Amino acid sequence: MSKGRKALILTHSDCDGICAGALAASKFPESRVFFTKPVSLLHDFKDVVMKYNERTVIICDIALTKKDAAEIVSLMKKSKKRILYFDHHVVPDTVTEDGVNDAVSLYAHDTSASASEIIYRFYQKSIPRERVWLALYGAIGDYTDNTKFAIERIRNWDKRALYFEVSTLVMGIKEERFSQYNPKRGIISVLSSGQNPSDIKGLVKAAKEAVTREFNLYKIIRKRAKAYGSIGYVTDMAHFGFRGPSALFAATVTDRPVGLAANNIRDHIDITARTRSNDRELQLNKIMEEAAESVGGSGGGHPRAAGARIPKDAFGKFLDAVDKMLA
Repeated sequence: MSKGRKALILTHSDCDGICAGALAASKFPESRVFFTKPVSLLHDFKDVVMKYNERTVIICDIALTKKDAAEIVSLMKKSKKRILYFDHHVVPDTVTEDGVNDAVSLYAHDTSASASEIIYRFYQKSIPRERVWLALYGAIGDYTDNTKFAIERIRNWDKRALYFEVSTLVMGIKEERFSQYNPKRGIISVLSSGQNPSDIKGLVKAAKEAVTREFNLYKIIRKRAKAYGSIGYVTDMAHFGFRGPSALFAATVTDRPVGLAANNIRDHIDITARTRSNDRELQLNKIMEEAAESVGGSGGGHPRAAGARIPKDAFGKFLDAVDKMLA
């Protein structure tokens, strides 16, 4: 492989993470791509980053959890790798932004923008101009298309076409044949070459099927959702790829400001949280973090979309902790 064309890319597997990963792959076309998430970053840094020979490591759209942040930053600082970290999540209070910046070769961090926008802004002079579409797809898909950058560039294109492509990607990857990591690597490969989500064989059809399933999901949640104080919640929905909508629908049908979708997985419970509240003071990421920590778990995310992982027997106490913080 030629020098300067390869890297190890670790990115999130949602729309923003895929688009950010594709932008990184546009710059480094001979890269290996791995998908990870905040609760797995420590393990994956040890297991993937330290075991492969690539000198350049790009991390996109992966938050540092409060529990693991200090150890991850320490490993980054000790590593001889060239680490480029593009992220938009809140930095936990167990580390500082300056500390993260000192541990890596580049830390591009902006909580107001998508990871796709952040990485595009950094590489825009060295990749094709049309890759801005990926930045916009990621921004729209992550509900961060209200930045000055996104607003100005959306005006240059047909917004309806952009939203069609975003919907194709966001909904298409919910279907089983595109939800696994290998098909998502294929999507990154196609997008990094300059093609659009709708050019990927079967993705438009998968997106339509996902939309149908999402409307059916609402009908199911209308019957199954329960309320606890200011929270609407559902547990163990079969529509596992629809955790965000499940949480939002749980809030909607119970007329509560916050919705949770909880799924029992082996020895823990994964929780997705969404809010329909207009209260700008409501910070779901902080609530998930503090409530999860109070029961021996971890959590975080964004102010309006967050998540947590808690012990198997802690759901009742977790609900109570979240409700008290919402009071």
